Amino acid sequence: MKAAVIHEFGSADVLKIENAAEPRAAAGEVLVKVRAVRVGGMLDIGTRAGRNPFARLTFPHILGSDFAGDVVEAGEGVSGLGPGDHVAVSPFVTCGRCPACAAGRDYGCPSAQLIGVHRQGSYAELVSVPAKVVRRIPSTLSYEQAAALALSGPVAFTQFSVAGLKPGDWVLVTAAASGLGLVTSLVAKALGARVIATSRKDWKREMLSKRGFDAVLDTDDDAFAGQVGELTGGQGVAFAIDNTSSATMFPKVSAALGRLGVIVSSGAQVAEPVPLDLRSLYLKSQSVIGIRTHTQAALDGFWKLAANGLETLVDRSFPLDEVSAAHRYVEAEKNFGRVVLKID
Repeated sequence: MKAAVIHEFGSADVLKIENAAEPRAAAGEVLVKVRAVRVGGMLDIGTRAGRNPFARLTFPHILGSDFAGDVVEAGEGVSGLGPGDHVAVSPFVTCGRCPACAAGRDYGCPSAQLIGVHRQGSYAELVSVPAKVVRRIPSTLSYEQAAALALSGPVAFTQFSVAGLKPGDWVLVTAAASGLGLVTSLVAKALGARVIATSRKDWKREMLSKRGFDAVLDTDDDAFAGQVGELTGGQGVAFAIDNTSSATMFPKVSAALGRLGVIVSSGAQVAEPVPLDLRSLYLKSQSVIGIRTHTQAALDGFWKLAANGLETLVDRSFPLDEVSAAHRYVEAEKNFGRVVLKID
C-alpha cells in the first residue's frame, strides 16, 4: 500500500511517500480503508518534529491519528462493524482496566496509546485499529467532515458532559478559531448553550462571526470583561473552555467566570504557567478541571449529536502525495478550521 512514512524527526521534508506492508485486522480490531485524515498540530506535526512529549515510536513510522474511511475487514471477536461500513476513528486507545477506565473517566487512563503516535497511523491507504475507537458516521456526512470531527467532537462532548452543561448556559471558548476551539463552540451551540467565541486575530473573528454564535470577542480588548458582563447580565459565564492556557489571557478568562463557574482546561501540555486566583475560586465556589481527551461514552454521545446535522469547517484538503505541503500549511497557521489529507 501507499503511505507517508518518516525515518527520523525533522521538518516536513522528512515525510516520504513509500510502499509499505499492508496490515491485517488482529483480534478485536478492524481494518479500515482510509479516505480522509486530519492533519493535527501536536499529534502529527509535533510528533514529526520530535516535540510531542507523548511520542513513543520506532522508525520507520506512519503518522496520522483521527480519520475516516470504510471498514474492509473485522477481526476475531468484533461485532457490530463489518465490511462497507462508513466510519470515523478516534486515536485515543485506553487500557480498559485501570481505575480511571473502570470509573468511566477513561480520559485519565495513564497507559493509553495514540494511533499515529504510539502505533502506526493513518497516513496510508489501510490501517488496522481497535474496534472500540471506531464509530459509524451519518450517511449525510462526508469523509472530510468526519475526519475533522473524529477527535475534537468527542473531546468537546466530554468537556461539557463532565462540567455539567445545561441548555441556556453561557459558554466562553478561547481560541475559537482553532480546530478544537471551533468544534468546541459548535458542540456547545448544538447542546443549547449560548456561546461567546473569542480570537485575538481580526480576520479570524470575522470568520467566526459567520458561524452563528451569540458573540465574538477579542480577549485583548480592554473592554473584554465589560462586554462579557453586559452579555451575561452581569452574571459571568457558566463555563470557560480554555484550550490555550496563555499566561496573559487566563486572568481575563477567570474574571469572566460567574459564581459556581467552571474553567475546563484541554490544552495545557505545552502551555505557559498561569496565575490562579484561589480567593476567587473560594468566594465564588468556582472550579478548574482538566480534560485531556474524551471518554468511550462520549464517542457514542457525540456521533448521536452529529447525526442531527452538526458540521465544522474544513479549511483545505490535500492529496496524500502533498502531505509535506499540508504540514507546512498548518505550521504556518494559515488555516481557519481543519486541514485534511484525502486518500483515494
